[in-house]
Amino acid sequence: MDERPIYTSKSTFKSIWQEYRIYEDHLEFSTLFGVIKIPFDVIEKVEVKESDIKGLLKGDLQLKGFKPALKLDWANFQEHVALDRKEGFCRRFLFTPENPIEFKRILEHQLKKYKE
Repeated sequence: MDERPIYTSKSTFKSIWQEYRIYEDHLEFSTLFGVIKIPFDVIEKVEVKESDIKGLLKGDLQLKGFKPALKLDWANFQEHVALDRKEGFCRRFLFTPENPIEFKRILEHQLKKYKE
């Protein structure tokens, strides 16, 4: 397989200068702690979430369906992507790509192509 990313979310202040990439069969998060790879086989769900702070100000405590998460950047303060895995030590990742809606759209498209 081609190892060039299909989509790269550039590092910005809101991602704490980290980069998030979509490949043909996996995601890669280049973080301050090293590269995290997530194969498409283990992705359960992807959704765009509003800022946790914004939700709290509206009275949404977000306790229903709460899952502990690894937050890779300023996800609590920004619109962000929540990614759930079927297996692994950490099952939920919260991260803030440059454009969360576009990142989700491209990831879902690639997941669909991968499963075909």
